[in-house]
Amino acid sequence: MIDNPEETSQRKIEHIMIAKRDDIDLSTTSSWFEHVRLLHNPLPDASFDDVDLSWKFLGYELKAPLLIEGMTGGHEATLSINRALAEAAQAEGVAIGVGSQRAALRNEDLVRTYSIVRETATEVPVIANLGISHVIGDEGPDNAKRAVDMIDADALAIHLNPLQEVIQPEGSVDFTGSLAAIRDVTRELDVPVIVKEVGSGISKEAAIVLKRAGVRIIDVAGQGGTSWSLIEGERSPEGSVRWVASRRFADWGLPTPLAVMEVSTLSVKVIGSGGVRSGLDAAKCLALGAHMAGAARPFFIRAVEEGSDGVRDELNKFIFEMKLAAFLTGSLTVNQLRLTKKYLLTGPLKTLANERHIFI
Repeated sequence: MIDNPEETSQRKIEHIMIAKRDDIDLSTTSSWFEHVRLLHNPLPDASFDDVDLSWKFLGYELKAPLLIEGMTGGHEATLSINRALAEAAQAEGVAIGVGSQRAALRNEDLVRTYSIVRETATEVPVIANLGISHVIGDEGPDNAKRAVDMIDADALAIHLNPLQEVIQPEGSVDFTGSLAAIRDVTRELDVPVIVKEVGSGISKEAAIVLKRAGVRIIDVAGQGGTSWSLIEGERSPEGSVRWVASRRFADWGLPTPLAVMEVSTLSVKVIGSGGVRSGLDAAKCLALGAHMAGAARPFFIRAVEEGSDGVRDELNKFIFEMKLAAFLTGSLTVNQLRLTKKYLLTGPLKTLANERHIFI
């Protein structure tokens, strides 16, 4: 499918307007993290100040294993949002990604809505982003290289979004050759490839296939947060086929906590995202086995409403809660939290884990 640059750019701003609404956020009902209970240690035998969340990722030393997930870019109105997110990431020492760069591949006037992130965040990891449909075919590896070079990125995230694309009125519906494309891009790029979902999760079975293709970092982006099915459905007439389906499939997918547990059994780096709305949620991702936690909506809302100061405030809250959760489980380092199974599962999450033969 050949992109219409103006249509793609307009879609970006429509996404922003809809994404601000609470009714597309599944976490307002359940993010599944409420079914993860961290084990309290009333005798930590250490000072809270002894907790060290520092973490190495993509060659950088971070203050905490936290990623501001790729969200936006591709419309002039998004430049200020990406600048605010990047200023906060740089100041607080966390990683950051950009939204899909497909718009700038077709229209060079939009490049700076993405490159502003690297211009601003010079001392933290910056992650480029393309959808799987834009790395398929002969132009795929070149598109990937252009996306990385565009923002001098430290890695490329290839996002898998079949549900979003089919619901999207102008979306791509042919994913033939996806695995071969991922294999080719992984071989040809000089930076690591991260494969991520956008809210439906990645299972152990899918992760095994990705690992065999050469992928070493997987962002599970599970069900429980922003529903891209609902966002795209809002762009179709009420009552239409896609509008109805968007509601039927709104909570489609694997819940984030379950996806983290499944994929972390493999020898790949795992980023836990999807419905992460607090530092406590992020800490639960780590306790379940993730190497990093990622969030988008909490930082997006603060960026839109308050700029970089709001994002910095949100990051500080996240990091404080992550540190407190570690302390209250008797963990002084990230790996002590990650590797000691200091959690209990309850309710439907426990049932799903048992059905998926995850034994804790």
